[in-house]
Amino acid sequence: MRNIEISVIFRNIGNLMKIRGDSPFRTRSYDKAADIIEDLSVNVSELIKEGKFQNIAGIGKTIEEKTQEILDTGTCQAYEKLIAEIGIEALDLLKLSGVGEKTASRLYNEFNIKNLKQFSEALENGRLEGIKGFGKKTISSLAKSLEFIMIHRETRILARCLDLCNHLSDIINHCTSVTRHEFTGDIRRREEICRSIEIVVECEDIKTTYDALIETINTHNQPLTTQIVDSQDNSTNPLLHPLTKIHLNVDNGFPVTIYLSSSAEFAAVLFLTTSSKEHLSAFPTNTLINVENEGDITEYWEETQHKTETEIYEKIGMSYIEPELRQFPDTVRLALEDKLPKLIEYSDMRGDLHTHTDRSDGTHTLSEMVESAIKRGLEYYAITDHSVSSTVANGLDQKRLLAQIKQVREMDAATEGITILAGSEVDIRRDGTLDFPDEILAQLDIVVASVHSQFTLSEAEMTKRVIRAIENPFVMIIGHPTGRLLGKRPMYPINIDEIIAAAAENDTVLEINGSPSRLDLGPEYIRLAKDAGVLISVNTDAHSIPEAERYKYGVNVARRSGLTKEDVINTYPLEKLHKTLKKEL
Repeated sequence: MRNIEISVIFRNIGNLMKIRGDSPFRTRSYDKAADIIEDLSVNVSELIKEGKFQNIAGIGKTIEEKTQEILDTGTCQAYEKLIAEIGIEALDLLKLSGVGEKTASRLYNEFNIKNLKQFSEALENGRLEGIKGFGKKTISSLAKSLEFIMIHRETRILARCLDLCNHLSDIINHCTSVTRHEFTGDIRRREEICRSIEIVVECEDIKTTYDALIETINTHNQPLTTQIVDSQDNSTNPLLHPLTKIHLNVDNGFPVTIYLSSSAEFAAVLFLTTSSKEHLSAFPTNTLINVENEGDITEYWEETQHKTETEIYEKIGMSYIEPELRQFPDTVRLALEDKLPKLIEYSDMRGDLHTHTDRSDGTHTLSEMVESAIKRGLEYYAITDHSVSSTVANGLDQKRLLAQIKQVREMDAATEGITILAGSEVDIRRDGTLDFPDEILAQLDIVVASVHSQFTLSEAEMTKRVIRAIENPFVMIIGHPTGRLLGKRPMYPINIDEIIAAAAENDTVLEINGSPSRLDLGPEYIRLAKDAGVLISVNTDAHSIPEAERYKYGVNVARRSGLTKEDVINTYPLEKLHKTLKKEL
């Protein structure tokens, strides 16, 4: 098992104990273990083998024994007992905006509310009305949060899906009759929120492989719990109807479809399943791709035998469309006109302009984060710890910030091969002013301004708030501009058109935040920003060394948005970055 999966189990144990009402003293060790394991840069199993795991502060004999049990079985008895007693669905209460551990415990213990369904019923029958802590405004906010969660509960964020894909690959690789497989659909398009996992497997004999895969799934499903289901084929594309498919559920009901294909048809299946319905619908009607035609479908399969995807596009009269661009209809027109952009690549990234250290709410020290950046081959790296208003994030006041600037300058002078930039992620206050005065901001190389509080302002108030920050001459980047948390919290009310217009007028950069739970801005708004001439910064918002890999998630969003390397300032050499930000670094 991967570190993150073990971390989730320990975090769930801690949260279930808190919901039950256990003392913080009892739950703290599990929270600490979850944080430590999640932030490890090596696999925890290796540390246990080498006898080094208990050398880490916060890791004792009990946690090591439970970790080994999880590695051996995929779970541990303590976790299973809590699930049996409380129910895993009780953890969903913590997904409600404004519901913390104490409120979730109160709902569970005082009102016998153990899941979102029971919470919904309590709202509908008025059980919480008039109860201390549940005023009309709070109940209204909780109802909206519940509605949002229920809409998205059948989805998974991309990062979670990629974890599931790793396990599914392991299972499929045990089936010797499968010659290769590739993930398609939402996964291949790298959508921020996925509604299913789809896989194309290549084999010589479909019937034999079907039976072999069923057996393999049933016998090699640890640590991933799988359930093969008799699902009716609900594909809206008639071209896919003849294919043999296996349907299964993973991760508490998340749907997976496996398409079985011959070698001759592998690329043709991949071609069809990668594109969204809206994308395929935009294809010219006089081609063999006409998803509205319910008639004879044999022409497509005959004409695409042994063809690559590039050759299929050529046959239709189009240039090849990268998988990430196969969601939106307008890329079909660009492909027909041979005007598709050359998308940004992972390798184009030269620097990270939004990161944190243990001076605020990060895990690793400044020197450790910089050392990691050097190993990644970055040319420049900005330290942007939180500002004073972010009290929960141990935000820096002026005195601490000035001391950090001095430390960064000294480290930069003493470090070869990378430029270390002094920065701050400065809170945008309710009125649009910033945590630090201009004379402090002027000393920084990078200023990222972000909203971290008071999300319930009206659209007009929030828009005015952010625009005032954009108009500050020292603000270079607006961090995670909509404040969304994928599947957990919708964007706050804000007029994105006005934000983009203000950013264009003031030469302010907008961020794609690479945190898997944010990926903010999303493609629908990045495309508008690009059209308005607004530049983008792709950042990790890393709070630890492992989170440095988040840049890939950010680049995925940039690619889905049709961005080239010229659209993203992190691809610029340092001198060009200087000039673009109009600040002498």
